[in-house]
Amino acid sequence: AESEVKYVPNEELKIVNEQLINDFQDRCASTKCRDGETCILNKDGDAECACVAQCEDPKDERLMVCTKANHTYTSDCEFYQMQCWCRRNDERCTRQEAVSDSIDYFGRCQNLGICTAFELEVFPKRMTTWLGEILDALFVRKDLDAKYEVLVNEARKMKLSNTEKWWRNAVLWEFFRLIMEIARFVRSLKVLEHCIQPFLNHCDTDNDNKISSEEWGTCLGLEKGNYTPAYF
Repeated sequence: AESEVKYVPNEELKIVNEQLINDFQDRCASTKCRDGETCILNKDGDAECACVAQCEDPKDERLMVCTKANHTYTSDCEFYQMQCWCRRNDERCTRQEAVSDSIDYFGRCQNLGICTAFELEVFPKRMTTWLGEILDALFVRKDLDAKYEVLVNEARKMKLSNTEKWWRNAVLWEFFRLIMEIARFVRSLKVLEHCIQPFLNHCDTDNDNKISSEEWGTCLGLEKGNYTPAYF
């Protein structure tokens, strides 16, 4: 007799799929993968890390990355994927040195030039003016987090009253916005502003590879006591 084909209602299939997804999420929840890796379930049903299968091509040169070894990748995903392949001796690894390489900045590799002593000296002034303009533009476009709007209102009043350091709040805003992602901040700006890394090195007076609010305020010209507004 021919075997009967059992009909499975769509609702049952939906429940089974949800169970599989939940099981996958539960097993991968405690599995920490590195950049360029993603969690999968192996043939035994155990969670493990595997190299990212495919990276989306952003088709935007601004999202390319240049590494310390001066090699250009189409995206940071492609770079971390290459690192993963090379760590695992995968046949797709074409640059074994990628394992010890790291991202230097966003954009195609190019000659950035050297930051001169004069450029470094005038950099804080350009930086503070630029931050003030960005903060105001985001406010006008309504792209600014509501908790920072008080900074803009106060800065505008200071500017109208010709307060010398009206950009103070923009300096504080940038510090609090980027405090957890300084590395990405440098990478995104380095191709446009070759003095950014020397400037941050100069700010880090205690050489701990971190920028405190005091160091940030001092190197951008704020007086002691003005580093942190009362509403933070």
